[in-house]
Amino acid sequence: MPPEALDRNLNAMATTHPGYEIDVAETAYPASGGEGSPVPNSPFPRTIQGQADAIRRVFQAANDVVDNRGSGVLVWEPAGYQPMFRAVPGLANTWEPHASINVFNASRAKHILQDTFYTATVVGAAPRLPSSIRMLTTANNRITSVPVRWQPLPPGATDRPGEVTVTGTTRTGPVTAVIDVVPARGAYDSTIS
Repeated sequence: MPPEALDRNLNAMATTHPGYEIDVAETAYPASGGEGSPVPNSPFPRTIQGQADAIRRVFQAANDVVDNRGSGVLVWEPAGYQPMFRAVPGLANTWEPHASINVFNASRAKHILQDTFYTATVVGAAPRLPSSIRMLTTANNRITSVPVRWQPLPPGATDRPGEVTVTGTTRTGPVTAVIDVVPARGAYDSTIS
């Protein structure tokens, strides 16, 4: 099934049956065979990267279910797990996961950062950007603050109304500040009558 069909089906189920959460069960994708060509109705090649991209796309579909009702993804049908594993050369009856299986470990966030901060300032004034950003640590469900270091504003960034974006860095990743620059109280555009 094409990824877009999965999106449509999941959202149709979620809107038709609003009292239920939705799992995607027994999903897998081959990492070899067919000389690398995609399986029917799929854009993903049969390669390790294609396998990772296909599984990641299923994760995305479950994550994007309307009203946040996609509750999980269960990987590969138990009797047909072989596409996710390969024989270890030189070791009889020994199997190892394809490199793309790391997509499952990588998809589990250890820290979730408040990665966008919204604020406003008046024309000609510097915005007040926070010295720290909130972060959720998934291991213990604690919200803490992490210091953020903001890039300097571009010259003239607040000289006229509009929107300015500034990037910052933290120990766990980048953040963005979106700043609305608004006219000072009582100011108006002389072209409006």
